Amino acid sequence: MTELQPREFKKEKNPALAAFLSIFPGAGAFYNGNLFKGIAFVLVFIILIVLTDNAHSADEMVFGLMIAGFYIFQIVDSYNEAVRINKTWLSQGERSREPKEDVSLFAAVLVLAIGIVFQLANLDMITYREITRFWPLILIIFGIKAVVGYFQKEEDKNGQQ
Repeated sequence: MTELQPREFKKEKNPALAAFLSIFPGAGAFYNGNLFKGIAFVLVFIILIVLTDNAHSADEMVFGLMIAGFYIFQIVDSYNEAVRINKTWLSQGERSREPKEDVSLFAAVLVLAIGIVFQLANLDMITYREITRFWPLILIIFGIKAVVGYFQKEEDKNGQQ
Protein backbone atom coordinates (compact mmCIF):
# COMPACT_ATOMS: atom_id res chain seq x y z
CA MET A 1 0.00 0.00 0.00
CA THR A 2 1.41 3.36 -0.91
CA GLU A 3 1.39 6.36 1.37
CA LEU A 4 -0.60 9.35 0.34
CA GLN A 5 1.71 12.14 -0.70
CA PRO A 6 0.77 15.74 0.18
CA ARG A 7 -0.54 17.66 -2.78
CA GLU A 8 2.21 19.65 -4.44
CA PHE A 9 1.34 23.26 -5.16
CA LYS A 10 2.56 25.03 -8.25
CA LYS A 11 5.15 27.33 -6.75
CA GLU A 12 5.79 29.71 -9.57
CA LYS A 13 3.39 32.57 -10.29
CA ASN A 14 2.93 34.09 -13.72
CA PRO A 15 3.36 37.90 -13.35
CA ALA A 16 1.56 38.62 -16.64
CA LEU A 17 -1.42 36.51 -15.54
CA ALA A 18 -1.47 38.25 -12.15
CA ALA A 19 -1.57 41.64 -13.89
CA PHE A 20 -4.24 40.47 -16.35
CA LEU A 21 -6.45 39.12 -13.57
CA SER A 22 -6.18 42.50 -11.83
CA ILE A 23 -8.50 43.89 -14.47
CA PHE A 24 -10.99 42.81 -11.82
CA PRO A 25 -9.78 44.63 -8.66
CA GLY A 26 -8.31 42.21 -6.15
CA ALA A 27 -8.22 39.17 -8.46
CA GLY A 28 -4.46 39.42 -9.02
CA ALA A 29 -3.84 39.53 -5.28
CA PHE A 30 -6.08 36.47 -4.81
CA TYR A 31 -4.10 34.68 -7.54
CA ASN A 32 -0.86 35.50 -5.71
CA GLY A 33 -2.28 34.00 -2.51
CA ASN A 34 -2.85 37.29 -0.65
CA LEU A 35 -6.41 36.97 0.56
CA PHE A 36 -6.33 40.00 2.87
CA LYS A 37 -4.78 42.23 0.20
CA GLY A 38 -7.33 41.08 -2.38
CA ILE A 39 -10.22 41.86 -0.06
CA ALA A 40 -8.65 45.22 0.80
CA PHE A 41 -8.27 46.08 -2.90
CA VAL A 42 -11.92 45.24 -3.57
CA LEU A 43 -13.05 47.30 -0.58
CA VAL A 44 -10.89 50.31 -1.49
CA PHE A 45 -12.24 50.22 -5.05
CA ILE A 46 -15.83 50.08 -3.81
CA ILE A 47 -15.20 52.87 -1.29
CA LEU A 48 -13.75 55.11 -3.99
CA ILE A 49 -16.77 54.49 -6.22
CA VAL A 50 -19.17 55.26 -3.35
CA LEU A 51 -17.27 58.45 -2.53
CA THR A 52 -17.33 59.50 -6.17
CA ASP A 53 -21.06 58.87 -6.35
CA ASN A 54 -21.70 60.93 -3.19
CA ALA A 55 -19.22 63.71 -3.95
CA HIS A 56 -20.02 67.18 -5.17
CA SER A 57 -19.11 68.08 -8.74
CA ALA A 58 -15.70 69.54 -7.83
CA ASP A 59 -14.73 66.44 -5.84
CA GLU A 60 -15.92 63.96 -8.47
CA MET A 61 -12.86 64.64 -10.61
CA VAL A 62 -10.53 64.05 -7.65
CA PHE A 63 -12.13 60.73 -6.80
CA GLY A 64 -12.23 59.76 -10.47
CA LEU A 65 -8.47 60.30 -10.64
CA MET A 66 -8.04 58.35 -7.41
CA ILE A 67 -10.00 55.43 -8.91
CA ALA A 68 -7.81 55.48 -12.02
CA GLY A 69 -4.62 55.70 -9.97
CA PHE A 70 -5.67 52.91 -7.63
CA TYR A 71 -6.76 50.73 -10.55
CA ILE A 72 -3.33 51.05 -12.19
CA PHE A 73 -1.58 50.62 -8.83
CA GLN A 74 -3.26 47.32 -8.03
CA ILE A 75 -2.38 45.92 -11.48
CA VAL A 76 1.29 46.88 -11.07
CA ASP A 77 1.31 45.63 -7.47
CA SER A 78 -0.03 42.20 -8.51
CA TYR A 79 2.65 41.92 -11.20
CA ASN A 80 5.43 42.92 -8.78
CA GLU A 81 4.11 40.59 -6.07
CA ALA A 82 4.20 37.63 -8.48
CA VAL A 83 7.80 38.50 -9.40
CA ARG A 84 8.71 38.74 -5.70
CA ILE A 85 7.09 35.38 -4.97
CA ASN A 86 9.07 33.75 -7.78
CA LYS A 87 12.35 35.25 -6.53
CA THR A 88 11.61 34.08 -2.99
CA TRP A 89 10.93 30.53 -4.13
CA LEU A 90 14.03 30.44 -6.29
CA SER A 91 16.20 31.57 -3.39
CA GLN A 92 14.63 29.04 -0.98
CA GLY A 93 14.93 26.10 -3.34
CA GLU A 94 12.70 23.04 -3.20
CA ARG A 95 11.96 23.38 0.53
CA SER A 96 9.78 26.43 -0.04
CA ARG A 97 6.12 26.53 0.87
CA GLU A 98 3.22 28.72 -0.08
CA PRO A 99 4.06 32.33 0.84
CA LYS A 100 2.84 33.67 4.13
CA GLU A 101 0.57 36.64 3.91
CA ASP A 102 2.29 39.63 5.42
CA VAL A 103 -0.21 42.02 6.97
CA SER A 104 1.54 45.08 8.29
CA LEU A 105 0.43 47.05 11.31
CA PHE A 106 0.09 50.07 9.01
CA ALA A 107 -2.41 48.26 6.75
CA ALA A 108 -4.43 47.06 9.74
CA VAL A 109 -4.61 50.56 11.27
CA LEU A 110 -5.49 52.10 7.88
CA VAL A 111 -8.37 49.66 7.32
CA LEU A 112 -9.58 50.26 10.89
CA ALA A 113 -9.49 54.05 10.42
CA ILE A 114 -11.39 53.85 7.13
CA GLY A 115 -14.03 51.67 8.78
CA ILE A 116 -14.43 54.12 11.66
CA VAL A 117 -14.78 57.10 9.32
CA PHE A 118 -17.46 55.40 7.24
CA GLN A 119 -19.33 54.23 10.33
CA LEU A 120 -19.35 57.83 11.57
CA ALA A 121 -20.80 58.86 8.20
CA ASN A 122 -23.48 56.17 8.47
CA LEU A 123 -24.42 57.48 11.92
CA ASP A 124 -24.64 61.03 10.49
CA MET A 125 -21.91 62.25 12.81
CA ILE A 126 -19.92 63.45 9.80
CA THR A 127 -20.88 63.91 6.15
CA TYR A 128 -19.34 62.56 3.01
CA ARG A 129 -18.53 66.15 2.08
CA GLU A 130 -16.35 66.42 5.19
CA ILE A 131 -14.63 63.17 4.24
CA THR A 132 -13.87 64.43 0.73
CA ARG A 133 -12.29 67.60 2.09
CA PHE A 134 -9.67 65.60 3.95
CA TRP A 135 -8.60 63.18 1.20
CA PRO A 136 -5.07 64.69 1.04
CA LEU A 137 -4.47 63.17 4.50
CA ILE A 138 -4.25 59.81 2.75
CA LEU A 139 -1.32 61.11 0.70
CA ILE A 140 0.32 62.52 3.81
CA ILE A 141 -0.03 59.21 5.67
CA PHE A 142 1.44 57.21 2.78
CA GLY A 143 4.26 59.76 2.47
CA ILE A 144 5.12 59.43 6.16
CA LYS A 145 5.05 55.63 5.85
CA ALA A 146 7.41 55.78 2.85
CA VAL A 147 9.87 58.07 4.67
CA VAL A 148 9.83 55.89 7.81
CA GLY A 149 10.29 52.77 5.68
CA TYR A 150 13.23 54.32 3.87
CA PHE A 151 15.04 55.19 7.09
CA GLN A 152 14.33 51.76 8.56
CA LYS A 153 15.90 50.11 5.50
CA GLU A 154 18.93 52.39 5.74
CA GLU A 155 19.26 51.56 9.44
CA ASP A 156 19.03 47.84 8.67
CA LYS A 157 21.72 48.16 5.99
CA ASN A 158 24.05 50.00 8.36
CA GLY A 159 23.40 47.54 11.17
CA GLN A 160 24.30 44.53 8.97
CA GLN A 161 27.62 45.99 7.79
